Amino acid sequence: MGLGVFTFVFLVGQLYRLIDLLMTSGASPLLVGQLVLSLLPGILSLTTPMALLVAILMSVGRLSADREIIAVRMSGVNLMHIFAPILVVAGLLSALMIGANISLVPHLNLRATDLATQIEFNVLSSIPPNRFFELETSKEGQSSVFFYERRNPTTNQMEHINIKTTIEEDLSAEDEARQEQLREKMKKLAQSQDPALKSEVSKLKRAVDQAQRSRRVRESLIAASRGEIRADITARLITLELTNGSIHYVDVDRPTNYNVIKFDHFTKGIRPRMSRTDEGAYEKTPREMTVAELRQKISERLKSGKYRTELFQRFSIPLACIAFALVAIPLAVYVRPTAKAIAFGISFFLIFLYYGLLNYGISLGKTGSGVAGFAIFFPNILLALIGSLLMYRTVMK
Repeated sequence: MGLGVFTFVFLVGQLYRLIDLLMTSGASPLLVGQLVLSLLPGILSLTTPMALLVAILMSVGRLSADREIIAVRMSGVNLMHIFAPILVVAGLLSALMIGANISLVPHLNLRATDLATQIEFNVLSSIPPNRFFELETSKEGQSSVFFYERRNPTTNQMEHINIKTTIEEDLSAEDEARQEQLREKMKKLAQSQDPALKSEVSKLKRAVDQAQRSRRVRESLIAASRGEIRADITARLITLELTNGSIHYVDVDRPTNYNVIKFDHFTKGIRPRMSRTDEGAYEKTPREMTVAELRQKISERLKSGKYRTELFQRFSIPLACIAFALVAIPLAVYVRPTAKAIAFGISFFLIFLYYGLLNYGISLGKTGSGVAGFAIFFPNILLALIGSLLMYRTVMK
């Protein structure tokens, strides 16, 4: 039950996108189903320790509430004989999850990327004519709209294609600081009741508006007579092959500065949110890398923080099974959470504590901090120490 609840919570963020793919984009249900199955092992590696925590709290809590723990003690049996199988199961789960994180999960994460590429290719290939379609981009402040008039019935190529891209450039650090100072000054003056300051507030407001308008906006328009969408799944690349067209560049602030580039053949990649090398080849994300690949990236010492953080997580999160088991067993004996709501409530508190500390360690790791390794394993160490102390008091009582 706990595994189903926690897995659903993690999946719910993907459900809207999956339903949209099925209902509006016309994606194949088989491919969407394979995508969900590919994502599940990665999610289960997070939710299995949570589910184990709920199971221990409810089962041992019921034993304690029904006075079975007292009966075991009165019979002269050491409580460790009762708790040892639970700890063994937790250890086996940790070992199984570490093995999965080393080989299975990275492979399935990469498989999910392949399936997402294939689904997106199917969606883009089925765009009807005379319909505006917004292309997803990775850069903030950039948007692209795709449109074509008709499809050739013989060659199935798209004809009279237009792609409009708008790029809103970010402000410099000095401009952002100046805007923030203007806003703060205007806020202080607005709180004053002096009518003489109203004109000053109006001037500052105009200054802020002028600073907002100072952001440069550049637009480009690609117009081509024919085009075709192609996919290379092995390279995880979707491209738009255009023929006989032109690229028009314009600066909105300086419309007379207009540039046109004509082409006979033009290839435009339309998977910009994927990480690629300078040569255009797909570069795996840390979650898609094996342990050997992560160690190789760490040895290169080039932005090694994110790779080292991912490597530590591969071992830290599975060990949460043991840490949760150690703290949940004595806690269940003392609290006796027989109701599901109480068990889930205690679980949510411990999960919030654990993953809050873990996320802090991950954020340190991404900055390249030298204590990131200890910080990532610290939640396991903390819960294991607290659990071991409570376990000792429970057994020796």
